[in-house]
Amino acid sequence: MTISLTRICLGGLLAASLAGCGDKPAAQEETRPVRTTRVAATDTADIQRYTAEIRPRHESKQSFRVPGKIDARLVEVGQQVGAGAPLVRLDPADIGLELAAKRAQLAAARSDYTQQQTDLVRYRELLGQQFISQADFDRRQNGVTVAREKLRQAEADLGVSANRQAYATLTAERAGMVTYVDAEPGQVVQAGQVVVKVAVPGELEAVVNVPEARLAEFRTAEAYTVQLWAGGRQYPAQLRELSPDADAATRTYTARLTLRQPDADVRLGMSASVAARGRAPENAVPQLPLSAILDEGGKHYVWVLDGQTPRVKKRQVSLGRVDSRQAEVSSGVKPGEEIVTAGVHLLRDGMAVRRLASAAPGKPALATGQENGKAGNQ
Repeated sequence: MTISLTRICLGGLLAASLAGCGDKPAAQEETRPVRTTRVAATDTADIQRYTAEIRPRHESKQSFRVPGKIDARLVEVGQQVGAGAPLVRLDPADIGLELAAKRAQLAAARSDYTQQQTDLVRYRELLGQQFISQADFDRRQNGVTVAREKLRQAEADLGVSANRQAYATLTAERAGMVTYVDAEPGQVVQAGQVVVKVAVPGELEAVVNVPEARLAEFRTAEAYTVQLWAGGRQYPAQLRELSPDADAATRTYTARLTLRQPDADVRLGMSASVAARGRAPENAVPQLPLSAILDEGGKHYVWVLDGQTPRVKKRQVSLGRVDSRQAEVSSGVKPGEEIVTAGVHLLRDGMAVRRLASAAPGKPALATGQENGKAGNQ
């Protein structure tokens, strides 16, 4: 009887123990956080970047037409001026003396011409009375002709001197903003020496120096984008002019790109960068970060996210060109697919994962050449 009770108690304890084990919940499935990227469409256009400066399309370079010493500077950089406004004035003393001398020469030439005409009348009377020969009369008549031409020359010289006096004041050819002044009182300047630049309001351009090695690619680019260094605003642009010959010092070609619909943020003299987007090759293939590639036994794999509750699926891929950062994927992935880019060695087929907040929905994987970003002249 005692043995039976002992067995019954032991059996009860064992049953209770087994029942308690049955009530314990099953362990939850591990969900690993991952970073991802999406495979972009095979847009593999090469992008070259160049430093640029914002300049006006039309800029008037003002210079004196006569040499002289500067008497007064009448404008400052940044000042708005109207057409015909005075900019710089030369010392008028020497030009005034020259003008007075030319007036005196004109008066003398006019007096001589008048005297020659009066004498010719007298000689014509003497010729009629046969007091002088025909040869003497002809010489007097020729003297009148010479005096008349000297008078015309004196009148022309006076006109030139009058113009020189007018040229002593440099005036704005067109309305605009003064962007450059190289003129101080007492400075001696030569005719044709640029002393003031006036930017004409209107179209703005980005001026770029293109290296000769990039000239062909820059010329045939499909699109150009200008990005300001200050603020990062971007503006589409159109290539307007490309210099036919290289600068002798820098061996670069100057290109001018017109900004389309610039706003008030774009100001003269600003620094910017120009992105020249080339044509996409026909055999373009996408590329992925090297961290997304799993190498096992000489074969290459990626983890592809599958389903609304993301689970990873291992897929073999074929690689093309590989550099220190990225690898071309010639087959095995499609545009739009989401690929794990970090921790690929810690995953297993069918494992549930969750995207890190910073990675969702995934930065597109760029195609070959998309981020080459070759700095053409930086």
